[in-house]
Amino acid sequence: MNAGMKNGINLLMILVLFISCVQEKEDNNVLRRVEACMELFPDSALSLLSQIECPECMRGQQRADYALLLTQALDKNYLDNLQSDSLIMIAVEYYKQEGDKLKAGKAYFYYGKVMLLKERFSDAMQAYLEASSLLEETRDYKVQGMVWEYIGYLNSVQGLYENSIDNFKHSIRYYELASDRRRILYGYRNMARGYFSVHHNDSAGWYAEKGLVLSDTVSGMKASFLHLLGLIANNEKRYPQAIEYFSNAMEVCDNLNDKYRYSLSLGRVYSEVGQKKKAEDCFVTCINATNIFVSSGAYYYLADMHKKDGNYLKAFLYKEKSDSLLEVTRNAELQKQLLDLQNKYENDKLILENKQIRLENEKQTYFYLFLFVFILGLGIIAFFLVRKRYRTKLLRNVEIIGNNNAIINRYACRIAELENVSLQERQAKKEEIGILNRKILCLIAENKRVCENSSVDALFVLEELKQGNLIISNMTIAERQHIFDFLDLVHANFITRLKQEFDLTKNELLLAALLKVGFSNKQLMIVFDCEMKSIYKNRQRLKADLGLTKNDSLEQMIMMAEFNLQMQQNSD
Repeated sequence: MNAGMKNGINLLMILVLFISCVQEKEDNNVLRRVEACMELFPDSALSLLSQIECPECMRGQQRADYALLLTQALDKNYLDNLQSDSLIMIAVEYYKQEGDKLKAGKAYFYYGKVMLLKERFSDAMQAYLEASSLLEETRDYKVQGMVWEYIGYLNSVQGLYENSIDNFKHSIRYYELASDRRRILYGYRNMARGYFSVHHNDSAGWYAEKGLVLSDTVSGMKASFLHLLGLIANNEKRYPQAIEYFSNAMEVCDNLNDKYRYSLSLGRVYSEVGQKKKAEDCFVTCINATNIFVSSGAYYYLADMHKKDGNYLKAFLYKEKSDSLLEVTRNAELQKQLLDLQNKYENDKLILENKQIRLENEKQTYFYLFLFVFILGLGIIAFFLVRKRYRTKLLRNVEIIGNNNAIINRYACRIAELENVSLQERQAKKEEIGILNRKILCLIAENKRVCENSSVDALFVLEELKQGNLIISNMTIAERQHIFDFLDLVHANFITRLKQEFDLTKNELLLAALLKVGFSNKQLMIVFDCEMKSIYKNRQRLKADLGLTKNDSLEQMIMMAEFNLQMQQNSD
């Protein structure tokens, strides 16, 4: 029972390992496809990742790769609200431990983006600096450029404009190494904005002009550089140029929200040069902006214009609308904080529920596992019981045939005695001889029936070997035993006697068995799946183990073995 259960558990483990290996291979293929299409087709990458049936079952590098790729896909599909630091930390901890600097650097970069999304600026900066340190020795210049761009952004929002300018210079250098034209333009725009923030209009204008020249080859960037040049011209009180830049920016811009922003800038210039009607038209247009800061700014400038004209009622109404929009903004921020708290509560609740579900699933899995092992154990026990019954039956049949052969020998000896007399005496014994011959025929028939009933499996295996459908290396232990039992049955314990008399290997016993049933060298070459010289060597080795000389015939010895064994048995 214990042995059967152990064998069942081992079988189950092998089955589970096989299934897990197949699933792991399939998941690895999916992850490779995701990585290949991530940059150009992030939506397809996210779709492929959603097809993985059991990501929580992943372990090691596969689990880390999945966490990193999923975070990337969510980020590139602008699903930042779905990101969590726990997901990307799986990748961070694994790659850092394994010493994979490239993937560890990428993981830290995306961890920084998650922290930035959560407005944890200190943690974000630490993550970006760690990413930069890890990626220094790699050739992923694009990611290195993005790291320095985000470091620059963090310094910029904290008012550290000089630092951000140096950071953006680093990012441009890496983008140039990566030959990424679009991101090079991002770098020029960042540099222009940085210099503009510290009132270095010459440097800001230089980068904006440089970006404007290159922007013709990259869609969606030209309007941004024109707007920057307009802001610089307005600062330098070059109002006609500023008006031209802002107007051109609005003309080439495809984004409605950006158009409202450029219109607001244009309205301010018109207001500065005293073109109140054009300024008012620009501000009125901006009232419809979905960006609250743009629309509230438009109301503010309208209020300021009417205040200067002495129209205090309109100025008051516009100022009130501006203030109310800003209040909405503050309320929206409060709502966002409340929503974040609610989401945290819901996430914690979901985690707890998932944990409970996982525990229930584990209980169910263990139950089915126990049931499977139990059924498998019963099957193994049944197999051994059937096998034992078969062996018992076989031994009983061997005993029957042996007893019958002994009786046949006695009857044959008696017939010989009766026939070895005078003719007159033989006639008197004729009836007895006839009776003995009939008894011998009955015993032979019984032996044949018993043999046929006991040898079905062995005959099938031998036929498969002869037809070339089965080779020795693929035979099961049971199939070998069928052949050995068959030869013991029909050839007076041929295999058992060989085991007792000689120290032969299983393959040598099998070779002797096949020679006994008449297999040729050509057939042996096929079933042993080897060349003829190997068959010759195996035959020579068998001869030596049987105590034969070079001149002795192996076939003759094998064929005579039954007679010799029978004689030995009779003498015993």
